[in-house]
Amino acid sequence: MNDEQQNNISNDPPDNVPDTAKSSRLSRFRFYKVLLLCMAVLLVAVFVGAYYFWGYIKSYEDSRLEPIIQALQENIDYDFWERNVADAITARLSEFDNNTAAIQKHLPKVRDVRYTLRQKNDESTAGAPVYILRAGALDIGIIRFIPTESAGYGFYLWDVESIDFLDSFVDTLHRSVSITASQNAHVAINGVPVSQAYLTDCDFEYGATYLVNGIFGDVEVTVNEFDGRESSPYFAGGGEYLYPIIIPFARQYNIVVPEKFSVFTDGERVSADNITDDLITPGIFNGVLEASQVPVKSHRYEFELEGLYLEPVITVADENGMELLPHVSDEGTLLFIEDFSSGYKDRYTATAEDFIRAYVSFAANIGDNVDANFTNVSALILRNSELYRRVNGTRGTLEFVSGATVVYNSLEIDNFRPYGDEYFSCEIYYDISNRTRYTTREVEARFEVLFVLSGGRWLAVKMDAMELL
Repeated sequence: MNDEQQNNISNDPPDNVPDTAKSSRLSRFRFYKVLLLCMAVLLVAVFVGAYYFWGYIKSYEDSRLEPIIQALQENIDYDFWERNVADAITARLSEFDNNTAAIQKHLPKVRDVRYTLRQKNDESTAGAPVYILRAGALDIGIIRFIPTESAGYGFYLWDVESIDFLDSFVDTLHRSVSITASQNAHVAINGVPVSQAYLTDCDFEYGATYLVNGIFGDVEVTVNEFDGRESSPYFAGGGEYLYPIIIPFARQYNIVVPEKFSVFTDGERVSADNITDDLITPGIFNGVLEASQVPVKSHRYEFELEGLYLEPVITVADENGMELLPHVSDEGTLLFIEDFSSGYKDRYTATAEDFIRAYVSFAANIGDNVDANFTNVSALILRNSELYRRVNGTRGTLEFVSGATVVYNSLEIDNFRPYGDEYFSCEIYYDISNRTRYTTREVEARFEVLFVLSGGRWLAVKMDAMELL
């Protein structure tokens, strides 16, 4: 047997060898095929699952609300918050607020802060989420969301439907102001008068307390007292302003006025019930006429004014509005006596001046001639009057005065007052330098002089010394 035959014998199995090995090889081939198929299916399943899971996560992320708030804060325009603040407070602004200033004051509290969200469980639903908008630790508003489109997997994309400030937050933006001052003081906030509609209970007698709620802007309080003086508070803090309270006082008045004239206090007529039954005689007539013969009738008003914060203005006027000037008597009584018109003053000034110059010349013994000086002055005095007797009685004391001169530094005649058609009085003031042979004197005096019409001439009948002004 040759070699080729031997090789053929060794490589070819005999015809009676079993098919087990062959079957085993086929089984392994099938196993690997199935394994590869399963691995391919698994990879596809993993890929599909990952794809869907990624889509789910993306939809979830897209549907979250926090990024919306972040974008809202970063991209919202300035006017948005200004409009929201304006909508929240404009309807609640007081008459003392400036709309623009109040908005600008509170705008940074919502515009320049970082926000967080907290779900409002009692109102929020899956289809309409509602969250509380927080600025730091402060709840400032409610933000409502609406779905705009589906994000897949049951999720939605959201947009802001509305942002409304909470009443509790808006309440922190305004404050109340309590102002206590005198009852009749003029109170203003930011230049706007505070009316009596804001009056509330006051703990101080003669005081008034004003309570103003809901002021959103700055507060500047001014209080002016009754004389126009601006008052300063002795306490101002925490919305409370306390000013000094002026206690009112009372005044009693005793006023003498001519007939047909009425008395007014601060423009209000004093009732005629305050007129007494006294017959008022001007003091210049004392010793000249009996009270019943005095040709002038005056009334005495006696009344009291209470609750005064300022001295009232007392005026006396007739029905035509002509007012009289007051004069204070020696007893302190206010006397209102009719003055001559300027025409009468011009007419009778010469009479008064002639008399006073003759009187001064007599009293100084000008020219060393007592008799001549007495003749001159007595011609201007009513005979048998007390003034005539007094002047005549001083003649003997003047004989020792010699070399006298008089220089008038000042001579004033004013306050002419009529008493019927036959009497008038005036006030005469003079300041003279009186030199004699031995001395030099500065003499200053004021007199009220009463004149009477007698025999067609005005004659002096009484001369009362007055205090120098």
